[in-house]
Amino acid sequence: MEEHRGINHSIYSNYLNEHLLGSEGGVNAFKAAADTWRGTAHEGTFKSLARQVKADQDDLHRIIRDLGYDHAPLRNALTLGVRLAGRINPVNLLRRRKIAMAQVELDTLTGMLRAKLSMWDTLLLLQLRDPRLDAALLKDLHRRAEEQITQVRGVIEASWEERFLAD
Repeated sequence: MEEHRGINHSIYSNYLNEHLLGSEGGVNAFKAAADTWRGTAHEGTFKSLARQVKADQDDLHRIIRDLGYDHAPLRNALTLGVRLAGRINPVNLLRRRKIAMAQVELDTLTGMLRAKLSMWDTLLLLQLRDPRLDAALLKDLHRRAEEQITQVRGVIEASWEERFLAD
C-alpha cells in the first residue's frame, strides 16, 4: 500500500473499522427507538433515522473499501453480537416512553450521533494529508450527522414533559 505522507495505516484502518462496527449497533438502536415510539408521531422519525444511519454506514463502508483497507477480522466476528445488542436495546428494555430510561435512550442515541460527527471531523482533518478521501462527501456526511442530531433533539423537546412532569 502506498504511504500517504506519514499516515499510520494500521491505526487509520482500525479507527474506521471500529466506527463501522459501532454503526452496526447504531442502526439497530434507532430501529429499537422506533419500537419505543410506536404509535406516536415520533415513530416515523426514528424509522427514518435508522435508514439515514444505514446510508451513512454504507458510505463509511465505501470509504474503507476505496482507501484499500480490509475489514478487520474482529469486526466480522463482533458484528452479529453488536447487531443483536442494538436491537435488544438494553437502555430501554421495556420500550416505555414515560420513564427515565426513555430519556437515557434518547441521550444515548444523541451520543452515538455525536461520535459519528466527531469521526467525520477527524476524517476531514485526515483529508488534509490523504487526498484519497473525498472532502465533499465528508462535508455532506458531517452535515447529515448534524441534521440527525437535530431530529433527535426535536423528539426530546417535543416529549420531555411526558417523562418529567407529573400527570
